[in-house]
Formats: sequence, C-alpha cells, structure tokens
Amino acid sequence: MKKSLLVLLLAVLLPSLLLGWLALRSTEEQQIVLERRTAELYQKETDQVATTASSLINEQRRVFGETLRQLLAEEKPKDLAVHFTTLLRTRWPQPAVGFAIDRTGHLFAPTTRDAALNTQCRQFLEENGAFLGNRTAATAYAVPPDELNRPGLALQRKMEMGGKSGTGNKGEQSLSKAQSKEEDNYQKRGNAKDQALADNQSQKEATRNVAPQQQPAGGDSQLTWATAEFREFTAEGSEGVVNRFVEDRLNMIFWVRPAVAPEMIFGCLLRVEDLRPQWVNLFPPTETDYSSSTKGDPEFILALLDDKAQPVAVHPAKSAVQEWKKPFVATEVGEALPHWEAALYLLHPERLRDSARHLRRNLSLLIACALAAIAIGGWVIFADTRRQLALAQKRTDFVSNVSHELKTPLTSIRMFAEMMHSGRASTERQPEYLRIIMVEAERLTRLINNVLDFAKLERRQRRFEMRPLDLHEMLSQLWPAQELHLREAGFAAKWESAEPSLPVVGDEDALAQVLVNLLSNAEKYGGATKEVTLHSYLAGDWVCVSVLDRGAGVPAGEEAKIFEPFYRAHDSLSSGIPGTGLGLALAHRVIREHGGEIVYHARPDGGSNFTIRLPKAGRPNAGATPEMLSSKS
Repeated sequence: MKKSLLVLLLAVLLPSLLLGWLALRSTEEQQIVLERRTAELYQKETDQVATTASSLINEQRRVFGETLRQLLAEEKPKDLAVHFTTLLRTRWPQPAVGFAIDRTGHLFAPTTRDAALNTQCRQFLEENGAFLGNRTAATAYAVPPDELNRPGLALQRKMEMGGKSGTGNKGEQSLSKAQSKEEDNYQKRGNAKDQALADNQSQKEATRNVAPQQQPAGGDSQLTWATAEFREFTAEGSEGVVNRFVEDRLNMIFWVRPAVAPEMIFGCLLRVEDLRPQWVNLFPPTETDYSSSTKGDPEFILALLDDKAQPVAVHPAKSAVQEWKKPFVATEVGEALPHWEAALYLLHPERLRDSARHLRRNLSLLIACALAAIAIGGWVIFADTRRQLALAQKRTDFVSNVSHELKTPLTSIRMFAEMMHSGRASTERQPEYLRIIMVEAERLTRLINNVLDFAKLERRQRRFEMRPLDLHEMLSQLWPAQELHLREAGFAAKWESAEPSLPVVGDEDALAQVLVNLLSNAEKYGGATKEVTLHSYLAGDWVCVSVLDRGAGVPAGEEAKIFEPFYRAHDSLSSGIPGTGLGLALAHRVIREHGGEIVYHARPDGGSNFTIRLPKAGRPNAGATPEMLSSKS
C-alpha cells in the first residue's frame, strides 16, 4: 500500500503540480505575447502616421524644387541667386527664407541689405549665416531624398564628418569691406548661438522624448546625426534636406544643386511651426478604423508629437491624454522630423490586463479542477486499496477463525466418540456424552451452513421460498429448544410476546437461521450477567423481533461495521469467543432480501438489542426483495 501511495505521489500528483505551476507561469508569457502582438498590430498604425508625416515634408521639398526649376527657366542662375530670397517669397506661399550660395560658401542671398530691411532675413543670417558659409560646424540631420519615405529607419551610412574648413578666398575677396565687416558680426553672433545649441542638441541625440510601454526596438533613438559644415552635408547628391535645432526650434533647410549650375546651391529655410496647417490632413477622414466594433467608441488615440513630446495633431479630434510621453507604442518619424513621434494611446488599457487576468483565472480554475480530480481519484484509490487490504485481512482472519471453529467441535465429537467406542465411558455418562456430540454436531452444521449460505448470497444463487407464515407460531416451535440450551449454559432466558399472531411473508428456514444466529451471539457475548430476552411485537405495519442481552455490547463507532462480512469486534483467536464474523452479515442480507431490516441499539443499562423488522403480511411490498422493488420502479 505504501508503494502504491509512493507511485501515486511521484508519478501523478507531483508531475501534475509541476505542470500546473508551469501552466501558471506560462500565463505570464501569454500576457507578454498578447501585449506584443497587440503592439505589433498597433505599430502599423503609428508607422503609417509617421510615413504620412514624412511624406508631407517630402511634398514640401518637391514643391520647392518645382518652384526653383520654374525660376531657373526664367532667369540665369547668377542673376537668380542675387534676388532669390525676394523671388521665392513671391512664387511660394510658404513663409520660407530662400538662400543661394556657391561652393566656396559665398552667400549671394540674403544679403546684409536684406537683413537691414527684413527682420526674418536678419534672424536667418544670425542663426545660419556662419553654418551655410562653411565657417562653423553644426549638429544636424541630413536627409537624402530616398530616405524621406522611410520613417523610423536610421541612415545606412554614418556621416563621418568633422573639423572645420576655411571659406574660399575668392568669395571673401569679392565682398565689400562694409559687407565683410557686417558679416563678421553675424558670424560672431552665429558662432555664439551654435555653441549654445551644442549643449541643447546633446540632450536630444541619444534618447527619445517618449517612453513607449511596448517598444520592440528599444528606448534609444534611431536617428542619425552628425556635426559638420554645410558643404559636407551637401557633398553628395543633387538635393536633400538638412534639419537642425536652433534655439530649441526645428529648422528645415531644403537644398537643390541644379544641373544648369552645379557650382551653386539654392535652398530655403522653413520652420516646422509654419507647417502646422498641413497636419490637419495627416489622419484618415473617417473614424471607422479607430472605433470599437461593439460599442462604437474609439479604442485608441493617434497623435503626432513634436520634439517636446507635445501633440501637434490628434485623432479623434479634441481627444486628450494625461501623459503624452507614455504612449502604448510609438514610431519615430525619422530625420525628416527629428525627435518627432507618431504615438498611439489605448483608451482602455485595462482590457489587455483583464484578458490576461481572465486567462490566468480560467487556467487556474482548470488546474484546480484537475488537481482536485486527481486528489479525489487518489483518495478513492487509497480508500479502495485500504478497503481491499482490510477485506483481505478479514478473509485471512476468517480462514483462521473457521479453522479454529471447525477444529473445536470436531475435537469434542472425536474425544467423546473415542471414549464411548473404547468403553471408557460409564453407562451413566453415555447419555451426556451423546448430548454433547449432538450439540457440537449441530454447532458444526450451523457453522458450515452459514459459510455455504453466505457464499450463495454473494453469488446470488440462494433462492428463498417466500410464503405466508405466522412468525409467532415459528417462534413457538423454535424457542423451547433454544431456551433449554440457554438455561443449560447458565442463562436466564425468557420470551415476551405481545401479539398472538405475527403474519409475514418469507422463507421459514432462513428466518429461523437468522434468529438462531442472533440467540447464539447473545449467548457468546452475554458476559457475566447471563440474561437473554426474546421479544416479539407489532409496530404499525412492521413485525418486530428483538434479541436482548446484558453483555459488553458493541464498541462505540463500530455499530455499522458489525454487519460487514468477516468483521468481528472481538476476534475469536484473541478473545476466546468463538465465531467467524459471518452470522450478522448473513442475518443482515437475509432480512434485506425479505424487504426488512436488522438494527442494533445499545441498551441503557448495558447490553445489546438486535431488532428484526419485517413487513407485515398484507402490507404493500411485503416479502418483496430489493431486486423486485427496483424492477417494479
């Protein structure tokens, strides 16, 4: 039994607990997978917004290029360069400042005269004159045209630029002294501003302005930046965009090297805040793609954030988020709009947690049910094993008891028979010896009949001859012999009958065997107070017969066990009380086959009370067996 329990523990219970623990651990991974898949799905939304934002910048660059080509078609490059700032303002509606420089860094437009007349031009020269004239290096983001539609991707080549190079001597000599002096002043102011910008820009280079809750690519910025002179940013290609932060404002520099004048660069400076009206068309016009299919309310909010993590455009319109820096997912727009983000915010973030919680709860319930089933099954197996072992032990004890019970009467019969056969028994003692032989033979017969009858009942082979009979009359025939036997054994025996007639339907021999077994038990367990009473009476529609004694009774807690096969409260081998443990079990089954019951009650002043209750003849189902009753139902 211990081995079976050990096998159950090691082969079933422990692996089940381990699997349950692994399953619960897997729910955490499932939650991560669920969030990751949701993030991948929503990442496409932010990627689309970032692509659209980058495309808007590319569209502005394309419009600038078309405007420049139209102007070059009307004027020569040298002539256009001098008046480019003024002409661009008349041809292009955007509030941009146009400029024209040559390879040496000589700035044709805007000039100091433009700066004196126009505040915007003066600010342009102060902030960008030294950088465009290649007199100082600046930290900027170079955007080749083929990269404008690829948001969130770093440039494949890192611009290896650095150092300063002097400006061309020819360009410097061509300037008038007054103009050179004025530009030197702009250069000094520009260098001071560029130096101040370097500290601000270093804070933006490595980290992002937002901290997405789900970001497969990590939290570091993927932007490519470099510190170099303007001519190094424009060394390759025929057009592009150079973005730089000036006084913490993003300035976009569109530049074109026209084929008709490859030694010159025409460009314009456009501040990103001047493009705010363009962001209105950033999102789809309908809200169907953003709404829940069940309630119609938005599932998430899309927003375009500037370099300060403030919303520039939001969809659905007029939506508000408490913490713009913590989106669910976000995509960098790229070098076209450095440190700008397309961000998505869940309006119901608890749904993901609830989904994982529901999964964990359901899985926990399944695991609990499985473990409970295993525990119950193990307990049933354990209980059945204990029952089988107990039954096997009882059968072993039964064999020992039967052997002992058979040996005792056979020994007595053989001893007295040998004494009479050898002539050692006197004539006066022979009748007593014959009576002892007869009593022991009856005892042996009763023991064998009990074993055979119980075996037949177990195999359902015994057939009862059910017929109407008077139990009072049967007791009248049975009691005298039993009373004589009890009185010879030293018992005070009496029969109390309250009714002259006790009609029942049953097998007379089987009922007589039950009563003899009960009287025999009363004799064996009578104790020091040798008193046995047989009481027969009617109780409503029941015929009752009670056998009462003044013995030790049944130990507490074993009242139901005494009717089990092979069970004996006092073993015959250890207590000296003869018996096989089949008498009460046989009586219980016989009475049950007659549609009645046999019950035990402890007497108040000590002793036992075994009562047989049989249906009175004429009552419905009188004499019916349990099988007959079940077949009728």
